[in-house]
Amino acid sequence: MTRYASLKALAGIATVSFLLAACGEEPSLLAGAGDGTANFEIKENDRVQGSAEAPVTIIEYASMTCAHCAAFATTVLPEIKRDYVETGKVRFVFREFPLDGVARIASALARCQTGDNYFAFIDLIFENQHNWLDGLFATGGQDMTQEKVEESLIEYARISGMGRDQAIACMRDTENLAEVDANWEEAQNRYNIHSTPGFVVNGTTHTGALPYEAFKEIIDPLVEGN
Repeated sequence: MTRYASLKALAGIATVSFLLAACGEEPSLLAGAGDGTANFEIKENDRVQGSAEAPVTIIEYASMTCAHCAAFATTVLPEIKRDYVETGKVRFVFREFPLDGVARIASALARCQTGDNYFAFIDLIFENQHNWLDGLFATGGQDMTQEKVEESLIEYARISGMGRDQAIACMRDTENLAEVDANWEEAQNRYNIHSTPGFVVNGTTHTGALPYEAFKEIIDPLVEGN
């Protein structure tokens, strides 16, 4: 079975060791992965925050089960939004790169939200990542089922305003899952991203858990050059 097939199969839902291996590699700039605005595009189904006129676009590829992605979402991203998104300098795009079947299901659930509600739900999932993941991996994930994954996420769907039946339907929605899978494939084939978090800034790929200061060094020259 290929890695892609394993991702889509619940049997390939992931072990903790795989999560650690693929989440949070050392920060790096991937030469040749893109060097300008012609090398990226905003898609109709993208989840976007910030002005379309912003001189800098940051596309994040993240997994809902990645601890480094959660750390970025709860510590670094709020500063980027405060200093750059809310001031019209950066447009931020979130795309899914599920490291496992659990993240794939959580991503499908999130896709039933739109606009600010989508980002509020993503924040909720990352802020509570340990809570909903701990139970699933208590036995190393050996007895995990799709139903157990869904049950671990339903409470957060309820907080966001979804009913139980709606949440389950979202997690099983083939269109939602296809959009998640397409982002996963695009990250690898187009942007050379193979771990999370990964970022495409005005067409150039950066990987790893970058601190705020690193983003500032990347963003400021791009803003000043426009």
